[in-house]
Amino acid sequence: MKPIRLPPPAMPLLTLHDEYSTAHLIERDIEFYKADPDGNERTVALDPVFVRHYMNYRDSKLPVGIAIATSPLVLPDGTLLATPGLDRQRGIIFRLQPELIALLPDLKQCTAAAVVDAMRFLTDEWLCDVATDYVGKCVLIAAALTILERAILTERPAFFVTAGQRGGGKTTTLQMVFLAVTGYRAAAAAWSPSEEERRKCLFSYLGEGVPAVIWDNIPRGSTISCPSIEKSLTAPMYSDRVLGQTGTRTVPATTINFFTGNNIAPRGDMASRSLQVRLAVDRPDPENRAFRHADPIAWTNNHRGNVLRALYTVLLGNPRLYASTPPAAETRFKMWWHLIGSAVGHAAKLHTEYVAGLAVDWNKDCPPVAISFSKLFLSGEEDEEQTSSLATVVDMLRHKWPCGCRASEVATFAGQASEEAIEFKAALEAASGKPLPVITARFVSWRLKAVADAPVKVGDDLLALRYQPGNQGGLFVVMPISQ
Repeated sequence: MKPIRLPPPAMPLLTLHDEYSTAHLIERDIEFYKADPDGNERTVALDPVFVRHYMNYRDSKLPVGIAIATSPLVLPDGTLLATPGLDRQRGIIFRLQPELIALLPDLKQCTAAAVVDAMRFLTDEWLCDVATDYVGKCVLIAAALTILERAILTERPAFFVTAGQRGGGKTTTLQMVFLAVTGYRAAAAAWSPSEEERRKCLFSYLGEGVPAVIWDNIPRGSTISCPSIEKSLTAPMYSDRVLGQTGTRTVPATTINFFTGNNIAPRGDMASRSLQVRLAVDRPDPENRAFRHADPIAWTNNHRGNVLRALYTVLLGNPRLYASTPPAAETRFKMWWHLIGSAVGHAAKLHTEYVAGLAVDWNKDCPPVAISFSKLFLSGEEDEEQTSSLATVVDMLRHKWPCGCRASEVATFAGQASEEAIEFKAALEAASGKPLPVITARFVSWRLKAVADAPVKVGDDLLALRYQPGNQGGLFVVMPISQ
């Protein structure tokens, strides 16, 4: 395939004007005069009162921009939106390269065969040196499409790229994704242990409309949960207090969050809002393993046009976009799944069927398989620390007290020195997210109430711990949930 190298586009950011920059902006088009006592006019600067009034004029008819797109967008009905300038209906400012527009596939070209070719190129050529399986590569393709479509997504997942050791290619993989989509390498952000510092960093990134942020080199084995990031994943807009001011500001939540680290994982609410890619290497110096492309990032840069064309082929070749009554979305991220999850799932299905129909054996190290993003979200949640700990708590309570128990009984059990009791106490602390410093009926009751009514899969059963108020602290009962 002939490489198509696209120059990186200009990468403008949404930066809020202050009083001084607004005055300069107005004075570029309007010159203000003031007459002296002799009637002579002289040029003067704008009155700050006028500037502040202009900035806060509620009845202004000026158009509002909430995002900048340097690539065309595929709309929910399959329309390709590629009109330069401001799209007033959606508040998106398009800064498009003519070279990119020229190489985009036509809808008629996005046949099933074209989609298979696109997936083969993306998985076997572009991502051939990424040490993950086919499902992991599909998640990376979905991540690239999420960055492309971020401006029209009302909700969007986070992405984790993890490995068992350093040198597995975590940062390189994400740089390939970011470079292919935007033309630039992504800047890494430091992961602070302080939630307050993370909140301020996130707010600044969202405020400038950066395409994505990579929270890089998180400490080994960390489990990630951040209320601010979790909130930004499930809302189109994000509000917070402006640093150093008493007012608040609302910004679009279009920035995509990526996390890298060794053996890290999402925790709590983050687990149900994240997709994970696991890089597996089989040597202590993985950076010295054999590569098909000596420099995967340089190869991506030289073939950026090819990668983008393949990505848009996968998007436009999704039959769900053109169905009159498409089935219900399969994940909590409804628009994301409609545009991206279903497109990648459809492309993987076609790719798998094509390979299965070949007359020769498929000896690839990474054979294509059908994928389900709904199952990927669920599997990530089931493997998550709090969920698995909750399953342990519910399972123990169900077998030890099948007819229900009181907090005092559980406290007596948890205070024992047996291995089973120690395991139960640790699981209850992890499931509730809080330590159990003193094992009393009151503390145990609080921790059990914290996990009550949360459905959890235990074997083949879907169960939940129910609380029934009453005398002696009420009764806790494990009950099945009909599916």
